[in-house]
Amino acid sequence: MTETDFGEPTPETCLRVAREAAALATAADDLALSAACRSTPRIEAHRDEVMHAVHREAVEAEGHAARAEQYAADPSMPDSALRYCASGAVDYAVRAQEAAGVEATAAALRAELERKLTPAEHAERESERRRAEAEQEAEERAATGMDADNRHLARMNDYLAESAVPLLGWTAGHVRVLEAAETGRLYQRDGQVRQAAERGTWSGGRKVSRERTQDLHAAGFLVVVDAADGARVLAATPMGQVALELARLHPAGLYESDKAAYEARYARVAKRYKRMDDKKAAARRLPALEHGVGRYRRPVTLVEQEARAAREAAEQWEDEGGYCPGVETPAPAVEEGTGRCPCCGLYEVTEAGVLASHKPTRAAADDCPGSGLRPRADRLRPAAEPRVEDAPAAAAEPAAAPVAAGPSLPTGMYFLPLPSTRYSDWWAIRCGRCTGGMYTELPGEWNDKGDAARAAHDHYEAAHRAADDLLTTEEIAELDRWPLSDAQRTVLSWTEYAEVAEYDDGFWALDCVPDRWDVNKRIARTRVTGLWAAGLLDVRLEANGRRRFVMSPTGQRVRRLLWRAERQGAIEPVAKDAKLSPIPKRSGGYPLLSEGGYFKGEERRADDQVPTEPAPAPAATVPAAAPVPTTPPARTDQPLLRRLFAPRSAREQRSADVVRAVIRRPQRILTPEERERVRDMPLLNLQGALIMGITDPVPNASPMPEDAGAWVREYAWPAHWQEMEDRYPFGFHRWSTCERGTCWNCLNGRCDICVHRQNGGPSVDGNREWVTNHQGRTVAEFIPRPDGEPCVWWCRCECPKGGPAPARPATKKKPVRAGSPAAEPAPARAAATARAPEADAVQAALW
Repeated sequence: MTETDFGEPTPETCLRVAREAAALATAADDLALSAACRSTPRIEAHRDEVMHAVHREAVEAEGHAARAEQYAADPSMPDSALRYCASGAVDYAVRAQEAAGVEATAAALRAELERKLTPAEHAERESERRRAEAEQEAEERAATGMDADNRHLARMNDYLAESAVPLLGWTAGHVRVLEAAETGRLYQRDGQVRQAAERGTWSGGRKVSRERTQDLHAAGFLVVVDAADGARVLAATPMGQVALELARLHPAGLYESDKAAYEARYARVAKRYKRMDDKKAAARRLPALEHGVGRYRRPVTLVEQEARAAREAAEQWEDEGGYCPGVETPAPAVEEGTGRCPCCGLYEVTEAGVLASHKPTRAAADDCPGSGLRPRADRLRPAAEPRVEDAPAAAAEPAAAPVAAGPSLPTGMYFLPLPSTRYSDWWAIRCGRCTGGMYTELPGEWNDKGDAARAAHDHYEAAHRAADDLLTTEEIAELDRWPLSDAQRTVLSWTEYAEVAEYDDGFWALDCVPDRWDVNKRIARTRVTGLWAAGLLDVRLEANGRRRFVMSPTGQRVRRLLWRAERQGAIEPVAKDAKLSPIPKRSGGYPLLSEGGYFKGEERRADDQVPTEPAPAPAATVPAAAPVPTTPPARTDQPLLRRLFAPRSAREQRSADVVRAVIRRPQRILTPEERERVRDMPLLNLQGALIMGITDPVPNASPMPEDAGAWVREYAWPAHWQEMEDRYPFGFHRWSTCERGTCWNCLNGRCDICVHRQNGGPSVDGNREWVTNHQGRTVAEFIPRPDGEPCVWWCRCECPKGGPAPARPATKKKPVRAGSPAAEPAPARAAATARAPEADAVQAALW
């Protein structure tokens, strides 16, 4: 074993710590094992996982302890090997205890691995550390000529130059122009820019690029000063001086030629929404140095610091401890509470570690005191505390009122900070009570919180005050007239955020569950008609022959009163529907669609034939046969979803000149990989793809290869098209109507209800597209086929699209579990009172 250094534990200590850590890890392992043996089925999996994790850590800790035993017996092993094994055993023991959920007592063993030093060892180690730091400082000062603070400043300037110089878009020619301006000999006369041979002689000299000079002047790197004889002297601005220093620090950031610099500037300023002329004009301009002016600080060398200190001492008076001719100036002693300014080199008074303000020297930087100490800031002195004898007088004075945190807002309303300007902050108001589950931003913006709070209170008074106020006697009396049940209140709420409509088979609430898609519920007929007769609901007649129910003004007021009463606990839930009295104009009853009733002024549907009495025929004549209707009668026994997604009659869907000859096109068979891509789609996009037939599209022959098409979609299409294109496995915008695949019913094996068989013809494209600009706005209408030839989609399934419908596939029976009794056949349901299903009734679609 080698000798241990200061602060290193002895080999005996390392060996003992390793053994103790292994013992603690083993104890934690035993505890986890016993807990797993006593676990219940509900927590068995969790405790097994904990047991295995603790066991892994315990095995590692025992392995480190065993290796420590081997290294202790080997004289050739260094002490660092023992220390490594002991430290590893402690770490694994701590992990084992933490995994077992017990107190990590093994962490206390880490302190024993650090031996305490004696005072003599502490002093020797500190002396050695200071000696090494002094030697390193001396070497770095000899190499750089700067102290530690200025070396750090130089490194920061290098990092700044690496990021700022490439953004300037300069070449070496721009640097030469600024170097000529730095000498003070750059001037302009008669439209030419030259560098004079000597300062003050504004004639002759070497020519300088006029274009680069004009670009630097336009960007703010050069300033023009009028001189004698009509000459104009060009000098570097402070931003130009900083940019020149940064370019000297990082010459690799300069471009090789003016063309390369122009291309780099063009790549940075070219935006898709800009015109080409604007892009080129912006690329020809040199960008200003935006962030480097305030961050750049020129480092000061040791020679410059000594020269500054000598000049400062020579300029001071003798009684101030300044320079005396013939007398060697002693170095000032470092007193307590003073600090050396890294800029001036002088020792000044400090207050709480902050360098006090002092007279800057001629050679000092603008921000003197330097970066070594924090500049002093004017701070308000705390008021003197009252003395003991003045305590009664101080106690008699009233205490200062606490400062308010800000204007208050009503409950449920919040401040929304907006982007602030240089001189003021801007605020908006968000209300969480206007729309349930969402925040609504009130119109308006305010630069004063008090004004915003007043606007919030005004909104609260106008919109929400009535809901928070207690019900009046008149409102309670009005509620007694409307003892609605919970089911009736639910119907009222459905008319507000869902859709309640009437169909041939009854009344339905569509998409009435907020957190689930496409959940429709059937409503009792008497419940809806009773609310309508009482004047709480109104009927809106839509153009497609459907009736939709909305709340009347009376219904809105009643529902608002019921909501307030529920919040205040003034009413109790009612299970039985209330029998409401109908208003006089609705006392005649509701005309049901299932019974062929219509409102006054409501247009009768084309498929609903008016029952007429047959006219008596003469005895000598034979009655003529009834004409065959051109439009098939509507199947009233179809379920709700089937009628929602099925189109209307063929005469209403398309014009009579549409080609109805069935076009057979090849069908695409998806590979297993393509099927996985389709199945991984979100459910809503999958339903849309099934409706549009783009789950298995077949592309037509095209003169453009696929690589060229992919390039057009990536670089020519707008971004919002790309977003829609990525939502579907085979794309969205690229498919025309005739390239669509199989309909959703045939994909589900229901060829008897093929979409185009039900429609009586194909889906026809509208022959209309739109031309958009670079911002996505429509600017013109485009007709792809001027001759009017239709682009149609026929389902690519091989099933017949006309004639007798194929047989409906048999219903799949669920397999019966082994050992379970056979399911008894369900009893036959009673016949429906409204309508009986037809023999060839069309079933629901895929979903």
